Parts: sequence; C-alpha cells; structure tokens
Amino acid sequence: ASTANKQSHTTEINCEALDLEEVKANNLTKYIAKQPFTLLGKAKFSVLFWDIYESSLLTSDGKKPFNQACQQALFEIQYLRDISKKDLLDNTVSQWQHLSLKESEYLLFLPLLESIWLDINAGDRLSMLTQRNKTLFYLNSEYIGEIESITFAKTFLRIWIDEGTSEPKLRLKLLGDNV
Repeated sequence: ASTANKQSHTTEINCEALDLEEVKANNLTKYIAKQPFTLLGKAKFSVLFWDIYESSLLTSDGKKPFNQACQQALFEIQYLRDISKKDLLDNTVSQWQHLSLKESEYLLFLPLLESIWLDINAGDRLSMLTQRNKTLFYLNSEYIGEIESITFAKTFLRIWIDEGTSEPKLRLKLLGDNV
C-alpha cells in the first residue's frame, strides 16, 4: 500500500483577484461610486450642548473593520465646528492614552499625521480609507496624504471602535449590528 504524499499549501490572498482595486489619489468620490461600501453605522459626537462632528463607518464587505485582509474600511468625519490641526493631534494622542496604548505604538505616526492633516473648518469632511497596508486621508474628497503601515489604521480606529473607547455609545452606533 502506498501512502499519498500530502503537501500543505499556503495561499497568499490576492485582493486584486477579488476586484478590490486600489484607490488612485484625488479620486475618492469616483472610487466609492465604483467600489461599493456598506454603511455599518453613523454617530454624532457632542460635548455638553456643542455638536462637534458626525461620523460614519463603512466597509467593503459590511462586516466589522479588520475582519479579513482584503477588506477596506472608510471612516468619515463631517465636522460641525472649526478645529485646528494642533487640536486634532492633541485629541488623537489623548484618546490613545485613554486606551492605554504605549507611546511606542503611536509615536512614529504623529509626525506623519502632522504633515498630512490641516486645520478643519465647519462643514469639512475628513475621510480615512484603509487598504491592506496603507491608510489614505482625504479632506472634502481631495487626497491629502497617506501612511504606509500595517498597524496604523487599526491603531487609529481604536479611538472609536475599541471596547475601551471613551465614547461607548458612539462606538455602538458606528458598529451597528457588528458589535
């Protein structure tokens, strides 16, 4: 009797084969029209009686972000008041600290964010699109920069979707049924 030789094969996921083309700079609106996204949820963030922003979270497969390698996530914030780049950066760091992230987990991202982000005016929409190992940022659908990193998008979105977020009600609204 002969024993069949079984080989184990690891297959690299080919996202292109799944028709997930990469975004071209300055083309967010066209890209979204071609690559459908499913809205997971929307939420408004307010402090006392001031409305700060409205946010929405969408994914290419309708599931919680980062559930598979080829999934893309689109997180958008429509600002309802002016906010300076410095305040955006300071608030981001404050939220990472709230989540007890080590400085080593986010420190390298701060100069990159500082070079990408701009002062925000009421009515502006800041969008973050994740694609495999990079995160692209858009202001009012215009490309403003990107961060090439396997960990950045997850680290950044933890501010809103981590179980330890400072805004658990906002998290529940953003994730909808995908909690």
